[in-house]
Amino acid sequence: MVQSKLVEVIRENRQQVRQQAVIARVDVGSKVLLRRGFGVSQTGVPARPDMNFRIGSMTITALTTLVYQLREEGRLRLTDPVARWLPGLPGASQITIRNLMNNTSGYYDWIQGNPEFQNELLANPFRKWSEGELLQTALERGSVCPPGTCFSYAHTNFLILARIVRKVLPGTNLVSELRRRVLQPLGIRLAFSRLAPLPAPALSAYSTDRGLFEESTGWSPSWGLGNGMLATANIDNVSRIARGVLGGRTLSTWSRGDLVRRYAPGFGPDPERVYYAQGLLIVNGWRRQNPFFNGYMGNVAWFPARQIAISLVGTTGRGTNAPDGVNVTDSILSDVASYLTPSNPPSPPPAG
Repeated sequence: MVQSKLVEVIRENRQQVRQQAVIARVDVGSKVLLRRGFGVSQTGVPARPDMNFRIGSMTITALTTLVYQLREEGRLRLTDPVARWLPGLPGASQITIRNLMNNTSGYYDWIQGNPEFQNELLANPFRKWSEGELLQTALERGSVCPPGTCFSYAHTNFLILARIVRKVLPGTNLVSELRRRVLQPLGIRLAFSRLAPLPAPALSAYSTDRGLFEESTGWSPSWGLGNGMLATANIDNVSRIARGVLGGRTLSTWSRGDLVRRYAPGFGPDPERVYYAQGLLIVNGWRRQNPFFNGYMGNVAWFPARQIAISLVGTTGRGTNAPDGVNVTDSILSDVASYLTPSNPPSPPPAG
């Protein structure tokens, strides 16, 4: 009965917006309620749960988890100014590590709200961007607000945070540390690379951003979060991210609580229940990340009160009827979660 309802909800949503494919997994406790693909990856190739896709911002919470672990070891404080590690950055003496973690640094993003960069990106989607180019693009835009006074989502924060981790752990590799400290203890397997190829089997992605319907699977991911943060996974590993990383399972009790504490300004009419915490969204008790990356759109969500994990990825179809920049898996998540937790709907967060 429950599985049939979940299938119905996903099929209706996919057909309504005409997505090419959706892959979904829903877990409650130790029980897998749903694990299946809908639609096709390519003509004649059904979408399957074992297919890999780009997970974008789903790696952000793994990075902030690593930062909490370093705090627990006494290697840094969340109140440390960025200048302690990267003194040459604008505002580095006023911006703290915590500001980076919850997007209250005031730094601009290099792509969001930057049509010049967006046009350059689409003019050559195969270009390999360097981390330095991305950071320079963001910093040249100035500041949104004084540090700590506003929420402004920016990939810039997490690129800088990753650089600080490298300073704290000299001679180590960020990916190796993420795997050793966060991912492997939770049984999570991710493939990290700034290059375009995805591990097989791959879910194909598509885009209409350049005015025509074209495959975007092979577009460069290098404009994303920076070195050591660009990953691919299948839906089973995304489910482990929901339970393990969003659930804070590799953290101490204090860190696990602080991970979801509100320091940034909240959103909408209920800012205590809808806000950005330390590397993840909190929406009515749900912990979330909702990436949108090179034609892939997804959601990973964890509801600790009932041990519910919802993992989704979708791809654009030839006739997808959604506004530009809208992650249409948000509506799937909302409908699935509203069915499972009627009193705690994960209403869509602001764009970003």
